Amino acid sequence: MNADTVFRALASPRRLEILRMIEKRPLCQCEIERELPIDKTTLSRHVKILKEAGLIAIESKGVMKILHLRDSRVMDILRTVEDISGRVKEVV
Repeated sequence: MNADTVFRALASPRRLEILRMIEKRPLCQCEIERELPIDKTTLSRHVKILKEAGLIAIESKGVMKILHLRDSRVMDILRTVEDISGRVKEVV
């Protein structure tokens, strides 16, 4: 994985939402599907992008796909960016 791939994966508000959901605890993709107002195909596409970027891992348990963060430091990066963007808005 390279930085460009990671930042492209983080560029979607929906993918950020997925990361925030699984930050708390690993979730079945079906649980995420119930929480987010998007169809299965779109969710699968977002999950694939996150996986290819190396941000999440998927564990299969029967028919269930359990998603979890591969490295919790990605959430530190998100919080840092949100903090910086908040400060930029204050200055502008």
